[in-house]
Amino acid sequence: MKSVTSQAIPTAAAAARVASTAALIATLVWIGLRNYLFFHALVEGFSVVVAVVTYVLASCTYRYAKDDLLLFIGQAHVVIAVLDFLHLLSYQGMGVLVCSCANTATQLWIAGRYLWGLTFLLLPLFIRRRLPRPAITAALIGLAALMAWAVFAGDVFPVCFTQENGLTPFKLASEAAIIAITATGALLLGCRRAEIDPGLYRALIFAAAATIASELCFTLYDNVYGLMNMAGHILKIVAYNSLFQGVVLKGLRAPLDSIFAELRASAVRDSLTGLYNRHGFQQAAIKEMNTASQTGGSIGALLADLDKFKRVNDTFGHQAGDEVLKTFAAILGGSVKPSDTVARLGGDEFAVLLPGAGLDEARAVAASIRDATRSWARSSSTASTLDVSIGVALWLPPMQADIDTLMREADRAMYDEKASK
Repeated sequence: MKSVTSQAIPTAAAAARVASTAALIATLVWIGLRNYLFFHALVEGFSVVVAVVTYVLASCTYRYAKDDLLLFIGQAHVVIAVLDFLHLLSYQGMGVLVCSCANTATQLWIAGRYLWGLTFLLLPLFIRRRLPRPAITAALIGLAALMAWAVFAGDVFPVCFTQENGLTPFKLASEAAIIAITATGALLLGCRRAEIDPGLYRALIFAAAATIASELCFTLYDNVYGLMNMAGHILKIVAYNSLFQGVVLKGLRAPLDSIFAELRASAVRDSLTGLYNRHGFQQAAIKEMNTASQTGGSIGALLADLDKFKRVNDTFGHQAGDEVLKTFAAILGGSVKPSDTVARLGGDEFAVLLPGAGLDEARAVAASIRDATRSWARSSSTASTLDVSIGVALWLPPMQADIDTLMREADRAMYDEKASK
C-alpha cells in the first residue's frame, strides 16, 4: 500500500501540472482571439520578467552557488530582454514608438532570437569553467546595441516583413539559421550532460526544443495577428517557463542548500582548523561506538595537548598561536587514516578517534604524532619550545562506558605523560 501511494503522489502532481499548463494555454488562446495585442503584451512581458528575475537571482546568489553557467544565462537573457521589450513596444498596433510596424517588430524579433541562439551555443563553454564573463557579456551588449541601431537609426537591418508579400527571404533564412544554432547548442550541451545538474539540463533542452518549434511556427505565418504567429508566441512562453523552472527556481534552491550546508558544517566544525569541534567529535564518537557494537570492533582514542603553548601566544602573539594550532591540526590529519576522526576540543587540546584500532595501533599512531610534532618544532622558530603530550585509551563493545568516560581515561593518561616530563 505504501509503494502504491508513493507512486501515486508524483503521478498526481504530474497530472496537475499538465492540467494547469493546458488551462493556461487555453486561456492564452482565448485572450489572443479576443485581443491579440493584449495577448502579445502578456507573452513578451512574461519573457522580459523571467529574464530580469533570472539575472537578479543569478547575480545575487553567485556568492553561494558559484555557478558560472547560471550567471551567464542570467546576464545574456537580460540583454535579450531589452530587444524583446523593444519588440513589444514596436509591435504593429501598439502605437508606442513612431516606427511601430510589422517590419520593425519582426526585425527586433530576429535580432533577439539570434542573440538567444548564440547564448545557447555558448552555454557549454561555461560548464565547470571560468571564462571572462564581463568581456563576453559586454560583447553581447555591444551586439544587441548594434542590432538596435541597425533597426532604428542605421536603417541597414534587412527587411523581414512586408504587407504585400509577408515574410521575406532574409526572415525565413534567419529562422532556419536560428534553429540550426539552437540545435547545435543543444547537441553540444548533450555531450556534457554528465557535468550539469540533471534538472537544469532538462530545462535547457526543453527550452531549446520549444524554441525550435516556435521558430518553425514563425516561418509559416503571413499575418502578424494570425494563428501560427500566436502558436509561436505560446511556444515561447513554454520555453521561458522551462527556464523559469530550471534556472530561476534552481538559482533559489542552490544558494539555500549552500547556506544550510554551511550552517550544518559550522555546528560541527572548528572555524580555525577545519577539524571537528567538540560537538562534532561527540556525534562521530557515538556513531562509531554504535557501529563497533554491531561489528565487535574496538576504538582507539587519543587526547593530545600541546606543552608550553601559552608561551607561543605570550611571545609571538595570538596570530602566531593560531598558525601553530593549524599546523598541529595538519600534523594530526596527516598521521591518521581518512576514516579516522580528528577534532579540536578547545584551546590547544585535540582528540583523535581510531575506529578498529587496538591498543598497540593507537600507541603507534601517538608515537608517529609525537615524532612529527617534534620534527616540526625543531625546524620552527615559533614552535621551537613546544612538545606534545598524548594520552591513549581503548574502547571495546562489552564496556558500558560512554564517550565521556573514554575521554576521561585518555585525559588521565595524557596528564600522566605530561607529569613525567
